Amino acid sequence: MRGIEEATEKQQVVRRDAEQVRVGIVGYGTVGRATAEILLGHAEEISQRTGGISIVVTRIARKRPRAAEVGVNGITVVSDWRQIVTADDVDIVVEAIGGTTIARDVVRTSLENGKAVVTANKALIALHGDELFALAQEKNLPLGIEATVAGGVPVIRAISEALAADRIQAVYGIVNGTCNYILTQMEQHGIEFAHALEQAQAAGYAEADSSLDIDGLDARDKIAILARIAFGHAVRASEIPVTGIRDITSTDFHYAHRLNSTIRLVASAERMPEGVHISVQPWLEPRDSMLAKAAGANNAIFIAGEKVGTQMLYGRGAGGGATGTAVLSDVLQIARQISRGQTASSLLAGFDRAEPLRPLSRPHPISWFLRLTVNDQPGILARTAEAIAHEGINIDSVIQEPHMPKDRLSFVITLEPTLETTVQRAVEAINRFDFMRAPVLLMPMISPTEEHV
Repeated sequence: MRGIEEATEKQQVVRRDAEQVRVGIVGYGTVGRATAEILLGHAEEISQRTGGISIVVTRIARKRPRAAEVGVNGITVVSDWRQIVTADDVDIVVEAIGGTTIARDVVRTSLENGKAVVTANKALIALHGDELFALAQEKNLPLGIEATVAGGVPVIRAISEALAADRIQAVYGIVNGTCNYILTQMEQHGIEFAHALEQAQAAGYAEADSSLDIDGLDARDKIAILARIAFGHAVRASEIPVTGIRDITSTDFHYAHRLNSTIRLVASAERMPEGVHISVQPWLEPRDSMLAKAAGANNAIFIAGEKVGTQMLYGRGAGGGATGTAVLSDVLQIARQISRGQTASSLLAGFDRAEPLRPLSRPHPISWFLRLTVNDQPGILARTAEAIAHEGINIDSVIQEPHMPKDRLSFVITLEPTLETTVQRAVEAINRFDFMRAPVLLMPMISPTEEHV
């Protein structure tokens, strides 16, 4: 807890007669630690911005407290989270342990004990948001979730407050900084996925088990939350189609550059007359698009409104500092309520147990990029073209680099605008061919930005 010790002097500068709001943090990993250190290190500035309210950390729960930490600087460190959520000296509980089992118990028990709650747990809110917001409303307590999407980028507040009067048509963009960092490293340095993942782990952007990020599940939970708030309906994250970045290769970037494009993992939710199209998948992005220019661990999120047009929010989406700052934006807002004695529930649109939307396939034709990896033999192109023609699809181009290994040869076919369901049938047929060494990599070629900007 060295960061807390170093920040204590600043905390002491805050006026002793200032009104005090007390915070308990459950979980002391990347997010929990960053939240505590920012809160303590910026104590004086926070007090000034909240009109003299002193916000202090009084308790921390972590799996294995160290003897030297217990009671340091007046902060009680415990191993049992129940000692946080039932404590008399805690007004706001910050849930920072992750997962959807114990975390759910932490949030529920906190609310049942009259504590406001702030969480950065997107999986928890995507899965149990209806239940938890209903309990918060019953107890008339705030439940802050700004940090669940895009780290320090205030996208939830932008949709729920700043653009509340507009009719949102679409929300889309890069919402996983880890994947964006990996793809950027692959593109800029010509390295393969496994090497780029190791670099992301070394830089602290990816966990040892990074499957939630690279398989698109983290982005899926985030777009489920944004779609709820934007469109006012429940969304079952488990029904959202997801393709991650695990199968992207340096060769794919080579072919993308041949098409003056790059590759980004895009989460999108778009209002349609028939419902809502929601998906997470790699997109072939034109290199001059704003999404293509979002590099490293940054997020870039577009909100397309009926009246205001398209707004872009950009910033760091990965790392404890960015997420901790977003956590504290909710903490400060709730602290102001507590200081006035007027805490209130913070029910967001889409979390009122409304009938869930069923994600639709994209209902209008778009262009597609297909990368095939094959064991080279005569007739491959003819058989592939026949499968594509069988679905009534026109081929736009075929691109193949010379001198590639014949036992694992990769080439690209681009298609003229075609319905998603139609191209998927063609891909299923191609994947059954005996010469295929890996499933077809299928990516949309028309960026969502072209549809709304």
